[in-house]
Amino acid sequence: MITYFKRAVKDELLKQLNKFSVGCLINVVNPSKEEIKFLEEEFNLDKQDIIAGLDTNETPRIDIVNGTIYLFVKDIAPNKELETLLIVIANNFVLTLSRVETNVVKKIVDGKIKIYTTQKLKSLIKILSQLNKSFEKTTLGVVREVRLRRKNIRKLSDKDVTALVEYEEILNNFIYYYYHMLIIYNRLLKRIKFYEKDKEIIEDLVVEANEGFNLCKSSLKTISNIRDHYMILLSNKLNRVLTVLTLVTIFISIPAAISGIYGMNILLPLQHNPFAFVYIMFLIVIIWIVFYAYFKRKIF
Repeated sequence: MITYFKRAVKDELLKQLNKFSVGCLINVVNPSKEEIKFLEEEFNLDKQDIIAGLDTNETPRIDIVNGTIYLFVKDIAPNKELETLLIVIANNFVLTLSRVETNVVKKIVDGKIKIYTTQKLKSLIKILSQLNKSFEKTTLGVVREVRLRRKNIRKLSDKDVTALVEYEEILNNFIYYYYHMLIIYNRLLKRIKFYEKDKEIIEDLVVEANEGFNLCKSSLKTISNIRDHYMILLSNKLNRVLTVLTLVTIFISIPAAISGIYGMNILLPLQHNPFAFVYIMFLIVIIWIVFYAYFKRKIF
């Protein structure tokens, strides 16, 4: 689906257009083969880059072809998966393309994020800033959950461990994103001539991306420590359970062995003594106490 939007400096709101106009925003969501061909022929866009923009696994990167900027970035889907978003900055339009409508583009179309489509580089910076904010908000949310579970590490449930594994996957994806975005920001600064104020904003984005990158790495280390600690706790619990089972087995085996012996049809000590049962039980108790004292001293 291809839709057109435009907002000049004099306009209050972003308006949807019926057809292309110079200085507009072209929003493309899950285009058909015919629409891809139309974009290629009508706007002289690179077909391979358009197709790459629909690939969820596409690496964030920047490509400049005949003066047209193709910027591949990532946006966060509701399930916290990363979706590829292609931003094209051409001579007379800005184009966004994705397999599904991303959060940032939806906010732009709905008017929650205000951009002037006629100011192409400023629009690009605005989109990148919003992407940074989105990743920062999600990163801080994940970090908060990780730290909460670290405080209650002795009360972790299987559900908490599963959540930590999911957070680990999210943080790994975010590190991947931040790393490549840092490369993109540096290339933007080198290849494109920004106004001084816009250049400062890009430099701020570099700082924010670095902070996000380091925060994700720190949280991953925390998750790794929690997992190691959890495994130690599980191992200790298992050892205690095995020890208890061993003690129970010994306690049951001793009277079973003695009763088995006295059940044999042979001459045995105390077999005619009326207090034989008391003596045998006393012997069993003594043996129990000796074993318990030994295990308590050596193991517990």
